[in-house]
Amino acid sequence: MDSAVPVVDLGGWRTASAAEREETAAALDRGLRDTGMFLLTGHGVPETAMQELRARGREFFALPSEAKRPYAIGAPYESGWLEMHPGGGVGVPRAEGAEAAAPPDLHESFYSGPSYRSGDEALDRYCYPPNRWPDGELPGLRRAVETYTDHMRRVAQALNELFAQVLGLPGDFFTSRATRATWTQNVSWYPSLASVGTVASGQLRNGPHTDLGAFTILSRQLGVGGLQAWNETAGWFAPPHRPDALVVNLGDLMERWTDGRWRALRHRVLAPSPSAPDEELLSLVFFYESDPGTRIDPLSPPVGGGAGLEPVVSRHSVLAKLGVHMEATAFPA
Repeated sequence: MDSAVPVVDLGGWRTASAAEREETAAALDRGLRDTGMFLLTGHGVPETAMQELRARGREFFALPSEAKRPYAIGAPYESGWLEMHPGGGVGVPRAEGAEAAAPPDLHESFYSGPSYRSGDEALDRYCYPPNRWPDGELPGLRRAVETYTDHMRRVAQALNELFAQVLGLPGDFFTSRATRATWTQNVSWYPSLASVGTVASGQLRNGPHTDLGAFTILSRQLGVGGLQAWNETAGWFAPPHRPDALVVNLGDLMERWTDGRWRALRHRVLAPSPSAPDEELLSLVFFYESDPGTRIDPLSPPVGGGAGLEPVVSRHSVLAKLGVHMEATAFPA
């Protein structure tokens, strides 16, 4: 088992002996302390659901810009289409210490979220924005997303239970705070070098960053210009790839919740390479948070890491990092 990126068999974990669980938990804890990432097998997500969403996503991205523009995102918290401007790209929040003036990223994405509505206009606007589906052009996209995200929500709750067990917390510590969790399903297309023409100096498909939520579940494709992760020991490295595995990486909220015991994964996606000019990749990225009004109180030692981080309100923290500043009291628990 790679200490930087351990592999956890979710099905095996459920049937493991106490000794086997202890060994797996120790390896997972080391990987989350050092890097913030692991591979998840035994998750039960059908390959057909991944293939279908990728196929429908490719159809959407292949549409002319004029057809996609009615679904364009106008604010950081909205669902819809995030455009990649010709010769430019898109901007994302950078990790601390990253080059602020780095060229914009070379990808475009389609975002969707929960269909839940609270009845509170402000809460729904910023936490559960309405999805905008291209039903007229591609009715299959909505069906594919909803089928896939049903699996992601199931896996997310299983991960919440796993994390609580590894930390020695009550089994419902995280699940009880995720009954109406905010999340975003992102279908991201990384175009080929042949299609974008040129790449600016320092330009990447996705620049160095950490994710803003509790954790992210990723279905990735292996590529020359693909995913890289970072830790102090290895610097930037290509994480292992297994066709049957999902990638799980921790985000800022989980690092805060564990008071620095576990780290948010710093990662990036490399630029399209001249050695593979026709390579294009499509990632399925499920960003998961918690109930929007959850107060993230850093756990005390010995469970927490003792970093002395300050409490935050879950959705308030995420929106603030997107440049949307609201009172924390706007998000009731």
